[in-house]
Amino acid sequence: MRKFKVAMISAPEERIPAYCIAKIREFADITCKRCGNPEELAAFAKGSDIIWMFGANVALKPEALDQLPTVKALFRSGSGMDALPLDYAKEHGLSTWNTPESISESVAEHAVSLLFSLARHIVQFHNQVHKGEWDSSGNQTHWHLTGRTLGLVGYGRIARSVEKMVSGFNMKVLHYDPYAAGSIPLDEMLPQCDFVSVHCPLTPETEKLINKERLALMKPNALLVNTSRGPVIDEAALAEAFRNNKLGGAALDVLCDEPPKADNPLLFEDKVILTPHAAAFSADFEKNFWECSVRKIEEICKSLEKAGK
Repeated sequence: MRKFKVAMISAPEERIPAYCIAKIREFADITCKRCGNPEELAAFAKGSDIIWMFGANVALKPEALDQLPTVKALFRSGSGMDALPLDYAKEHGLSTWNTPESISESVAEHAVSLLFSLARHIVQFHNQVHKGEWDSSGNQTHWHLTGRTLGLVGYGRIARSVEKMVSGFNMKVLHYDPYAAGSIPLDEMLPQCDFVSVHCPLTPETEKLINKERLALMKPNALLVNTSRGPVIDEAALAEAFRNNKLGGAALDVLCDEPPKADNPLLFEDKVILTPHAAAFSADFEKNFWECSVRKIEEICKSLEKAGK
C-alpha cells in the first residue's frame, strides 16, 4: 500500500499522542497544524490525500478545497458530521468519515444519566438540601422509570446503546429513524412516550425537528433529553412549552449557542438541566478517541488504495 498524505488541520503535532503519530507513520505521511482560515488550510494541505480534523474548524470551507485537487477524503474524529462540508464532498466525490464508535458508550451513559436525574429530581433535591430544606415527602417526584415508554429520535449506535442500558427497567422502547428498520413515524411516536431522547445528526432535514407542533404532541409531563446537536430542537418553542406548563422537564447537553447567551430563557427554567456539551468525555475518552482515529485513518488509506485513488 502506498503512503497517502494526511493533513491534520485541528492541532499541532505535540497536541496528538506520540504513539498515535508513530503508528500513523507506519502506513501514511502526516503533517499537523491548527489552520485558522481557508487560505492557511489551502497552503498547508497542498498535495494531501486526506484531511483530518476534530471539533469544528472554520478553515475547512469549499474555497479551500477548491485549491486542493488531490484531496480524496475528509475525516472528522468523533461523531458529528455537520462540521464537514458534506454537500461539497458529495458533489466532488470526496468520501467522508467519522468515528462514532469512539464516543458512543459515553454519550449513551450521559443521556441515560440525564434522564434519570430528571425523572428523580436529583438536581432539584440536591439544591434543596444545600439551601437547608429537608423535604423527603416525595411530592416533587412525578415519574417512575420501570414500565414507562422511551422514544428514541434517531436509532444509530448511541441510541441503540441507550436502549440496551435501560433494558433493566423494563421500558417499552420505540424509535423514529427513516433509515432504520422498525421505525415508526415521529408524530405517531411522540404522543406515546413518557420520555424522549434525541440522537439524530444535524442535517437540513433534522434542524428544528422537535418544533412547536411536535412538542405539543408530547405528554404534558413528558421528559426530553438531547445529547445530539442543539438546533435539532427549536429552543424558542421549548421555552414556550415550559411557560405554558406543557412539558415535564428537559435535560440538554447541547444548545444552539454554545455557551448560551446570558438571556437564554432555558437558563432560568427550574425544569431544565443543562450540561456543557460534555457527554462524550469520560476517563476513557482520550484513549478511545485517538486509537479509533488511528484505526480509521488506516481504513481510509486501504479504501483509497482499493479504489485505485
